[in-house]
Amino acid sequence: MIEEIYHQFAQQLLKFIVTKVGDLSIAEDILQEVFIQVIKKIDTLENKTKLAPWLYQICRHKIIDYYRLKKLSTVS
Repeated sequence: MIEEIYHQFAQQLLKFIVTKVGDLSIAEDILQEVFIQVIKKIDTLENKTKLAPWLYQICRHKIIDYYRLKKLSTVS
């Protein structure tokens, strides 16, 4: 199931992430983190019809995490 989700959504999620972070390499790293989260939490998705919004929500959270870490590293 995860492999199917990856093949169906990876490219569009990557494009979404690139528009938010502006760097393909960073976006690929974030996408990897997204799918690690998907693997860990797929069983918590109650309504399979909400898969796409759920994936984008995970992306948004991982992007926020990226900017938080980036901000903290510049403060230190």
